[in-house]
Amino acid sequence: MDKAANRIQTLLDLKGWSHYELSKQTGIVINTIYDWFKIGAVPTLHNIVKICEAMNITLEQFFCDGEYRYTNEENEILKDWFSMTDLEKSTIMNLIETFKILKNG
Repeated sequence: MDKAANRIQTLLDLKGWSHYELSKQTGIVINTIYDWFKIGAVPTLHNIVKICEAMNITLEQFFCDGEYRYTNEENEILKDWFSMTDLEKSTIMNLIETFKILKNG
């Protein structure tokens, strides 16, 4: 598998997305996505940009060889997370699960 396809798969795993969800979020034809993984086609830069936009990451984060660099906003959230009690963390996780349910409807 191509290095870009490996990176895309890693990001899909992190997001919990399927190939179909990636297609839905980016507008990239599902057969194009399957080609990256099945026949080793190489994603175009245009499609990588679409993936980055859908996943809310930068091109730098995409190409950083698996070393995900958090944005300032993500660092702030993590800092807050580590200062929370177990009850506060549990409440946040329940809220996130509720948002997932509402999103997937």
